[in-house]
Amino acid sequence: MNLFKQTLRPPPLSQLIQSRMREDDFKRVKRLGFLLEHFHLKHTVTELVSGRKIVINGREVINFGSANYLGYDQHPEVIKASQEALAKLGAHAGCSRIFSSHFNIVALEQEISALVGSQATMIGHNISQIHAGVIPALFSSENSVLYVDRFAHTSIFQACLIAKAKGAEIVRVDVADLNETQQKIQSTKKERNCLFVDGVYSMQGHIPPLVQLSEMAKDENVILYVDDAHGVGVYGENGGGVREEFNLSFENLLLIGSLQKAFGTYGGFICGEREVIEFLRSTSKAYIFSGTLQPSAVEGARKAVELCQTPEGRVLRQRLKTVSSHVRVELRQLGFDVPLGDSPIVPVGIGLDLTTLMTGRKMFDLGMYVNSVTFPAVPQGQGDLRISLTALHSDSDIAALLTAFAELNNYLKKTRIAVEKLSSLGNGNHFV
Repeated sequence: MNLFKQTLRPPPLSQLIQSRMREDDFKRVKRLGFLLEHFHLKHTVTELVSGRKIVINGREVINFGSANYLGYDQHPEVIKASQEALAKLGAHAGCSRIFSSHFNIVALEQEISALVGSQATMIGHNISQIHAGVIPALFSSENSVLYVDRFAHTSIFQACLIAKAKGAEIVRVDVADLNETQQKIQSTKKERNCLFVDGVYSMQGHIPPLVQLSEMAKDENVILYVDDAHGVGVYGENGGGVREEFNLSFENLLLIGSLQKAFGTYGGFICGEREVIEFLRSTSKAYIFSGTLQPSAVEGARKAVELCQTPEGRVLRQRLKTVSSHVRVELRQLGFDVPLGDSPIVPVGIGLDLTTLMTGRKMFDLGMYVNSVTFPAVPQGQGDLRISLTALHSDSDIAALLTAFAELNNYLKKTRIAVEKLSSLGNGNHFV
C-alpha cells in the first residue's frame, strides 16, 4: 500500500451523508426549514418550567405540548422522593441489572404489577428500548408473523424490522376494520403470531376496539401486544390503563407502559405473566446489555404510582376527562376538525405541512405551545396541531387556549390562499 498516494475521493462517511442528503425526504424537510427559518418551532430550547407555564426561546407560554397528564412532574411529593433517593443512593445505579439492582427498582416493578394487574414487570430506560428488546427476543424466526396496526407507534415498527431481519414477516393492518384484519390474519398466520396496537394512539388520541381485538386474537392464536404509554395512569379506576379500563386478561397479553407520561418521571416497562418476564430477563439484549435507571428517577416513579391510586389521583383523572371532553366540543363549535372523546390527546386537523407549521407558530405568538405534527408522524397532507391536556391546566388556561384558537381561525382564512400557492411550488411536491 502506498501511504503517500493522494486521492480526491471524500472519505466514506462524507460520501454516505452526501448521498443521503440528495434523497427526496431530506430535501423536502430542508426546503421547509429554509422557508420557515426563525419561524418554525422545531428543536426549540426550554429555559424554565413553572407549573404549566414554560419559557421557550425566551418567551413564556402555556404548555399544551406536555404528556405529563396528571402533573406529577411538578408534584412536591414526587420531587421530594427523587431528592431523598439522590442523597441516599447517589446519581447512578452503578451497573447493569444482570449483575445487581437497587432495592427500589425491584419494589417499583412489583408496584407497577399491582397497579396494572400483572404477575410480573420488567423495567427499561424507555418504551423504544423495551420494544427493541422484547420483539426480537420473542419473534426473531421464520415461523413468526407480526401484524402491525397502521397507527401503531413508529418504535414498534422499527423493532419489528429487527425481528424481520432474522426471519419474521411483517403484515400491516388497520384494526379499525376488524373483518379485514381477521381475514389478513387467517390468510397469513404461522406458528407464532402477534398483533401490535397502541392502547391510546399518541397522535390521534383514540383507543382501538381492544375488547374485540383481544377476543379475536385468542380465537386466531395471535398474541395481543399493547403499547399503553398514553393510557397507564390516565384510564382505569386506579390508573391501571386500558388493561384495567377494559378488564383485559394477561393470559394472552403483553402490556408495555411508560413512566414518562402520566407519571412524569423516567423509564418504560413491560408487564405480563411471570414466565414471560423471566424469559425476557434472560434473553432481551436491551435489558442485559444496558445500565439501569437512576435511583432518583425510580423513587420519583414509585411515589407517582402510589399517588395515582389515591383519591387525589382519581380526582385528577376525572378532571382530565372533563377538560378533554370540553375542549373537543368547543373546538368543534369553532369549526375545527376534532374528533369527540375524552382522551387528553386532542388532534386538531390542519392539512398541509406548511400550514401546520405556520399555525403552530401563530399559536406560540398567541402564548400557547402546541405540537405541530407533520409527515411522517401523520400521513402526507394531514398535519395536526396536537394539544396535550393535563389535570393541572386551570380554567383560565383552557379559556386562553380556546380564545387563541378563535383567533387562529381568522388567521387561517387570511393565509390559506397564500399557503396553497407556496405549497404548489415545484409541482406541489415540496410542501405536501
